[in-house]
Amino acid sequence: MTIRVLVVDDSALMRRALTALLASDPEIEVVGTASDGRAAIEQVAALRPDVITMDVRMPIMDGAQTTEHIMAYYPTPILVLTASLSRFDVDITFKMLGLGALDVMEKPPGGDPAGLERARLDLIRRVKMLSRVRVVTHLRGRRRSVADLNTAAGQRNAPVGGPRHRRGSRPLGTGSLRRGHGSAPLRPPEPLRRSHGARLLTPAAPPAPRTALGGARHVVVIGASTGGPRVVQQILRELPPSFPAAVLVVQHIADGFTAGMVDWLDACCALPVALASAGDLALPGHVYVAPDNLHLLIDREGVLGLSPHPALLQRPSVDVTMERAAEAYGARVIGVLLTGMGRDGAIGLGAIRRAGGYTIAQDGDSCVVFGMPRAAIEVGAACEVLRPEAIAGRLQMLLRDAIARERP
Repeated sequence: MTIRVLVVDDSALMRRALTALLASDPEIEVVGTASDGRAAIEQVAALRPDVITMDVRMPIMDGAQTTEHIMAYYPTPILVLTASLSRFDVDITFKMLGLGALDVMEKPPGGDPAGLERARLDLIRRVKMLSRVRVVTHLRGRRRSVADLNTAAGQRNAPVGGPRHRRGSRPLGTGSLRRGHGSAPLRPPEPLRRSHGARLLTPAAPPAPRTALGGARHVVVIGASTGGPRVVQQILRELPPSFPAAVLVVQHIADGFTAGMVDWLDACCALPVALASAGDLALPGHVYVAPDNLHLLIDREGVLGLSPHPALLQRPSVDVTMERAAEAYGARVIGVLLTGMGRDGAIGLGAIRRAGGYTIAQDGDSCVVFGMPRAAIEVGAACEVLRPEAIAGRLQMLLRDAIARERP
């Protein structure tokens, strides 16, 4: 079946280029284009495409405003395309992911035939993958009034609102922290919420146990791919500053976007979030994210390492980080495997469980892509299957009980 794509970009040249690249695959048809967010909403309402490629900076309505409205009224898989990795563009990009966009990549380069061909293949691969994703309506976008949207889109006359004859939305698919000198103090945490009755740790909790070198004695490893940034954010935002474990995050994302994701997470979480560096000491209550194209390792004292080998299908690899953590920390590791395509993490989650640690997989109904968690569940690597909103509370309860058992 032909995949119907809407191309949204304020550059006529880029619209033509993207249309040509996508049309080079016989399974893809570009059914329309739009030069701004307001026009994109109108085209989505009229054409109901299978996938949207969405620019970040646009006149009238930017990518974030447009994504919010589309996911509220016409839920459709959105691939974010950005020409810049500037702080401003990356901030909007991750805001779009938080609002329901599913994936991100740089726009195809000009003047480099080899780079253009790689970009063509990557673009087609991502569009085909997203066309198979079933998305859900994001009701948060409906809290914005029609008047607000029309104000943002005031250069046009036609009102923006929900569709008159909207199809039913598709169901939800199956070293030390290097923060720089003089950095701002940590933001106060948001009020803690209870999740499924789990008792949460509070900032008044006893000091977290440490290794001989002062690193965290307990480690949580979180692995994710497609749809992961928003779920990772949801979990980390629920963890208080007194969280007694170090958190290692391995997120599959296009090259060049990891640093922006770290800034995005750090800005909205009570725990400090940093890009992992070789030689860092993994501290309790800190989050370390694997850099682009490097595996994240940890030893028995909590010292982090980075490695380009082996060059597996995915680098960074969730399996590699989880296996190293299991080897170094044994029963003091908790593994969490979230939404994503493929099988990365199933072997690592199994290694943690065999070492005596605890493992959690995201449930299928809440996953954008149920590939990675399902693979782990099928091989018996998951001790428990949970929705994202239950995971933070469960982590705190597991760590509280484990630390209590260790104390004399």
